[in-house]
Amino acid sequence: MKQSVRILRRFTAGTITATVMMITVSPTIAQTADEVWGLHQRDMSVGARMTGMSIRGFAGFGDYSAMYGNPAGLGYVDGNKLVISLRGFDAINDSKILAGGFDRDVVSTSMDNTGLGNLAFLYDVPVARGKLVGGLALSQTRDFSRGLNFVGENVESTISTSFLPFDNEYSINQDGDLGELADLPFAAFNGGIFEYFRELHEQGEYPFYSTVVPGTLIEQSVLVSESGEAYELNAGLAWQATKDIMVGASVNIFVGDYRFDYNFTESDILNENTADQYNVLLDDGTLLEGFNELDYQQTLSSDMAGINLRAGMSGNLRDRIRFGVTLESPTWSYFEESYGEQFTTRFDLGGSVTYGDHADDIGNGFFEYSVRSPWRLGVGLRLDGGIAMLTGEAEVIDWTQLRLSSSEGAEVFSEVNRVIDSEYGVALNYALGTEFEIGFVDLRWGLAFRSSPYKDPAAVSPPDGRQIGDRFGMSFGAGLQLTDGIRVDLGLHTEEERDVWDLYPSDDAGPRQDSRFEIDEMLTRRSAVLQLTVKL
Repeated sequence: MKQSVRILRRFTAGTITATVMMITVSPTIAQTADEVWGLHQRDMSVGARMTGMSIRGFAGFGDYSAMYGNPAGLGYVDGNKLVISLRGFDAINDSKILAGGFDRDVVSTSMDNTGLGNLAFLYDVPVARGKLVGGLALSQTRDFSRGLNFVGENVESTISTSFLPFDNEYSINQDGDLGELADLPFAAFNGGIFEYFRELHEQGEYPFYSTVVPGTLIEQSVLVSESGEAYELNAGLAWQATKDIMVGASVNIFVGDYRFDYNFTESDILNENTADQYNVLLDDGTLLEGFNELDYQQTLSSDMAGINLRAGMSGNLRDRIRFGVTLESPTWSYFEESYGEQFTTRFDLGGSVTYGDHADDIGNGFFEYSVRSPWRLGVGLRLDGGIAMLTGEAEVIDWTQLRLSSSEGAEVFSEVNRVIDSEYGVALNYALGTEFEIGFVDLRWGLAFRSSPYKDPAAVSPPDGRQIGDRFGMSFGAGLQLTDGIRVDLGLHTEEERDVWDLYPSDDAGPRQDSRFEIDEMLTRRSAVLQLTVKL
């Protein structure tokens, strides 16, 4: 959308006059398809036992986590149980700069968090024949924590050119004054990121210059942080349908919060950008001279809630072989988001100019939308042999079924859904886990793989945000039966994901400069779950 400009800035004898005017704010979507996909991702496992094997338990396990994987597994629970766990988490981001001319190209950033892992109650209902088990559980299914932080020098490019308008995003009136600008350039212009030169327009040239003079050395610093958690509340029931078959179902409520903070700063550390190259005269007569520093900030806060259903079957094919299948309905989710961006330009003399610090400024707002996730189909096989157990499982998800909708911004959501249709495909997730029982001690190990949503990752270039990579996980675990009614379990899980991110921002119109600032991220997530199970 374009915003009308009366006398926003007028170039006269090397000075710029800035006039603040009233504007109207149009609805804006704050999320891309990849970002919404990311908010629907879950940890590979919940609970200490499943975490130790990197599995969901699709074959059927007598554990509270069956409500998270295959609810039929509840039927194998023996007796009433209370389960509680603590979960520790950290994320280490080892990043390599692929472009930008930095004097250092590898940085490492870490974030950590500790809190409740789960709380569950299982009730083995007394029945005359067969089995009937119910359960309630609250489990953390995702920790969104991750960070990126580095400082370096760059002579090749600047973020300031990422906000320059395309030819169809501005107009100039008969007097040679700037008439209107599209939303993103409008906000950046009012924050002093670039300026309009009437003389260039009269010469038939592109009439805008950004704050940083091309070829000058600047210091760039980036601080990005993500935080928040997602939880799942389960109510499940399983029963013995026949001698060898358990069936079960669960209702699952998904709740969570997420926050994204992005701060990109550029500084003229050698004072190469002088007063005669850039100065601004405000409408109150204040003269701002010489570019010193610019700061661009983005914030996003999301509150989310949703519901889905799971149903499963688990049966013994023969004495030591168990097979399970589970079907999960789409998750119908509702999101409330507040978002904002702020531009600040600081000068060698005179102070600074800021745009985006008011709630009604362009780039700030509140949005509500709904998301429907795809169906999920999971299958698992379990082999028991004396002291050892081996299990494998796979899950199929068609991410082209992911859909966003809202009563506002229908055109924007249509474009997001079009991107999903063209770039997303069918994902195959799989895992392999094993468990050894040695007296009162259980030892566990597992591997897992989670596919990215793209049908052809090589054909997808990094957007404004991350290009999502596959996730690989490995885990270890142990359990100790302290008494007949008390046991302690520990699960340790490490997961790696490689993403590519272009830190220079863009909007629906696309990148506004040829230079890119790509970051190759190798993210390592580590979690530890310490769980206590009491048989009541």
